[in-house]
Amino acid sequence: MIRRFAAISFLFFVSIASIAQIVSIDKRRTKDPNKGFQGDVNLGVNYVHTNTDMLQVSSKFKLQYNDNDNTYLFSSDIGYSRVDNESNVNNGGFMFKYNYWVPDKIIIAEAFSQYSYNRVKSLKHRYIMGGGPRFNIADKDKFKLFVVAYTIYLNELFENDDYKRRKSLVKFSSMFSMDWQMSDNAKFSQTTYYEPDYSDPADFRIWSETSLSFSITKAFSFSLFVRMDYDNLVPPDVEPLFYTVNNSFTVKF
Repeated sequence: MIRRFAAISFLFFVSIASIAQIVSIDKRRTKDPNKGFQGDVNLGVNYVHTNTDMLQVSSKFKLQYNDNDNTYLFSSDIGYSRVDNESNVNNGGFMFKYNYWVPDKIIIAEAFSQYSYNRVKSLKHRYIMGGGPRFNIADKDKFKLFVVAYTIYLNELFENDDYKRRKSLVKFSSMFSMDWQMSDNAKFSQTTYYEPDYSDPADFRIWSETSLSFSITKAFSFSLFVRMDYDNLVPPDVEPLFYTVNNSFTVKF
């Protein structure tokens, strides 16, 4: 029990210390009327299916700053897993993102830098820098829809004892994202990325997250996440499809 509490505390403080970098996507996709700093801390327990089943504790931290037309987002996402009685911090990601809301337009200019790793997938590192327009298709009080077209620079390394593959290239990435405020207390969100390498059609990646959140108080909520990560080219003996079911609590500030 003491070890579990220590592990959760460790992830919480690592997330707060890692503000300057992440994997994943910001959930505040519109020009926010609230100026200044906002953020949230999310702690959850996941069941993950990969080559073997594992139990995972996750920790997320987001910090965002808004002014009239600009948004700056810092975030971190770290997973602590137990697989066959072996425990380690084996996956994580960090991101910095900048958005500029073009005045009187439906376009948001976006740029980001991202780093991620996953020891279970033999992914030593994945560095991404990129940017592009975010098209604001719908921005209603209860429904929001965005489509994004990125140009990115990717540098990644898959490596284990029997396999090594390094890639460094410029490629394209597209993203579909929607939010539906089902009621005052319930919200449904869905985001999907598609990243193809047009010079190598066999190499593509799909990342998707679906979430259902329930507000308990103004600052406290419960969420159910389902994530899917599909890499078509992975090392031998590594499954291309990873999916995660995550129940978590979020505190906003």
